[in-house]
Amino acid sequence: MDPIQVLGLKDRRREVQVKDENTAGQLLVKNTHAEERYVRGMSKTAKRHYINRKDCPVKNHFLGLPKWSREDAVKAFDTYLWSQHQKDAIEKPLKDWFNARVKELMAGHNLDLIDDIDFVTGNDDSHGFTLKNYIEYLAKEIY
Repeated sequence: MDPIQVLGLKDRRREVQVKDENTAGQLLVKNTHAEERYVRGMSKTAKRHYINRKDCPVKNHFLGLPKWSREDAVKAFDTYLWSQHQKDAIEKPLKDWFNARVKELMAGHNLDLIDDIDFVTGNDDSHGFTLKNYIEYLAKEIY
């Protein structure tokens, strides 16, 4: 199961059991509030982060520009984030948000990055995939 998933507002977390994953004898628990099933003691319900709200530091500010498609805005955000990383010029609120997500990931939490569209079907639909890649990159840097 991928610990970080990019979802739309109506998407549900995809639970994929790895072929070699052994869950025999473990108690499956149904969380009625989150509508998720998880293995007790093995994982927690995913932490949900809405990534395109106006108060979110990782909001894609390229969305809504005149004559820009969503795909163009996602590509522009990707280029912007990685160029800021290369220059070591990421703003403090953005850096704090990423550090908090890395800590959650390292603590064993699953993360849901939820965009403001109904369904995410591909990498060009949401800048969440850029955020996911950057969080995974930072997590590898720590190890």
